[in-house]
Amino acid sequence: MGDILFYFRQISLICLLYSTFTLTIMRPVPTKAQNFFEFLLKHKKREEPPQQPHIIKEQAYAPPPKTVIQKQKDASAKRILIIGDFVASTVANELDKFFADNAGITIINRAVPASGLVRIDYYSWKNNIPELIHENKPDTIIIVVGANDNQPIVTPDGILKTAQPEWIDFYKKRIADITESLRYFGKPWIWMDQPAFENKSLTQKIQTLNELYKKATKEAGGYFVDVWGGFVDEQGQFSFSGYDINGKISILRASDGVNFTSKGRQKLVSYLEKPLENVLSLQMPSRENGLPINVNTLNLTKGDIHNIGRQSPISLYDMARQNTHLLDKIDQNLIKEAQQHLNGHQVNRADNFSLP
Repeated sequence: MGDILFYFRQISLICLLYSTFTLTIMRPVPTKAQNFFEFLLKHKKREEPPQQPHIIKEQAYAPPPKTVIQKQKDASAKRILIIGDFVASTVANELDKFFADNAGITIINRAVPASGLVRIDYYSWKNNIPELIHENKPDTIIIVVGANDNQPIVTPDGILKTAQPEWIDFYKKRIADITESLRYFGKPWIWMDQPAFENKSLTQKIQTLNELYKKATKEAGGYFVDVWGGFVDEQGQFSFSGYDINGKISILRASDGVNFTSKGRQKLVSYLEKPLENVLSLQMPSRENGLPINVNTLNLTKGDIHNIGRQSPISLYDMARQNTHLLDKIDQNLIKEAQQHLNGHQVNRADNFSLP
């Protein structure tokens, strides 16, 4: 009996071990499987970076640039030659726009932006003016120079600084060389002075030079145009803003305090309209309605043109002094009595000013 129990226990133990082994082989391992797939998914996520939302940037609207169409010029068109520095170049470019659709006027820009009357080693207007006139055959000449001339003059005897009196004497001779050269060819010519600049030292020098240009131009029989007052404030100092050609306050000068805005360029060349009308007998287009102006009604003489300059704006004091003959001339019959309230003072109405 004891042997039977021994064998029974052995068989039971073998069966138990077999069952345990079978279950171990057949049972899936979900944890490892899940970890494996999670590994694949995570690896895939690393390979594919997250997609960013597509952002459409808002672009500011910019109108297309205006194209200036040059009209075919007539063979007999009046030819205006512009010479001088970068201010002269600005004048030439703006006049070219102004007369773009005028077949009777041709603008010839021969300005050298970095030139002046000091650095004649860089460019000599005295030597080049005769050739420019022969080459371009202008009907009139406009010169604007001096913005680059606030610097020492090199002479055979040494260097003259701008503060030395000899500098002014030497510069006067340079101006005289130009005016004599322009007068020699017998063409009407206009000398436009320089505007103020933000640099105070330069502006002070320009004021002195403008007086020299004015005096020399009158003595040589040219036409002087003064633009100074259009670009300074009431104290005569440089101003970025001012009245434009339409009488509105606008920014006239660029942020560098040297160049001009579109409104400033328009104002700059507006000073040349009347002189050009007179010297070339032109019919200039009116800025208000586009109709030609009959220049014969201007009745301007050459002497008048010599004195073309800044027309100071009328002050309120001057306005008050006008038409003083009308004082105490008011017809009392024209003064109407104040209207009375037809219905008296009404409570809760806006025009009820009576005391409660």
